[in-house]
Amino acid sequence: MLILLLFANPNQAATPIPTKYKAKFEQQVSKHYQRLSPHKKVIDKQFTRHKTTVQHIIKQLDAKKLPRSLILIPMIESTFDRHAVSHAKAAGLWQLMPATAKRFGLTVSKTKDERFNIARSTDAAMQYLIFLYNKFDQDLKLTLAAYNSGEGRVQRALKRVVDKHFSALRLPNETVDYVHKFYALEKLVDLNALASSISSTHSPFAISTVSINNDVVFLKQLFETKTVINMKPIKPIITLKPLSD
Repeated sequence: MLILLLFANPNQAATPIPTKYKAKFEQQVSKHYQRLSPHKKVIDKQFTRHKTTVQHIIKQLDAKKLPRSLILIPMIESTFDRHAVSHAKAAGLWQLMPATAKRFGLTVSKTKDERFNIARSTDAAMQYLIFLYNKFDQDLKLTLAAYNSGEGRVQRALKRVVDKHFSALRLPNETVDYVHKFYALEKLVDLNALASSISSTHSPFAISTVSINNDVVFLKQLFETKTVINMKPIKPIITLKPLSD
């Protein structure tokens, strides 16, 4: 059984970036911010359109002692489109790979794929994020990098360097961009506003099937990755059983 680490405030300020990496990191985040910021209105509208799902996920993040900013992952991964499928065969709201989904208890077969089930895939994603966040000592940048490219790849990159900061690692360009893009989106989106009107009076996924096609297509192009990481040869560092609450 995996022992979960509890910590006081997952939404507190992140560990400061070492001075020698700070300027470059902020420059890259700024580049993505400049690309995203002209489209703030459509991004905010998509969060609002899926407000009930967003708030349900925030509740789950709070309950699992994870940073609320991780609500940004489904926007980057799928723009909250639960039917999304990537060229690499990642699928659903959280764009889980088949092996990862199965690892955390989802059924993935020709007749049933629970990655397209918002509730079930969110449960699996929470378990995966708890595992990554604790494995990488609650370092959000490393957690995000591992979510994008696999914990095995990040662990191997860490072994090759003395400085264990994200910016010191040699990772695929897609993963580096993914982390920078996340922090740019965090600057753009008002997370407090997303969480401010959480209500338990609605069905958790009542409005998640409502999408405006033009917005969804545009946002997918805005957040799309330019390359596909070959995940097949990168095995997890350890094999574990799905978590239970």
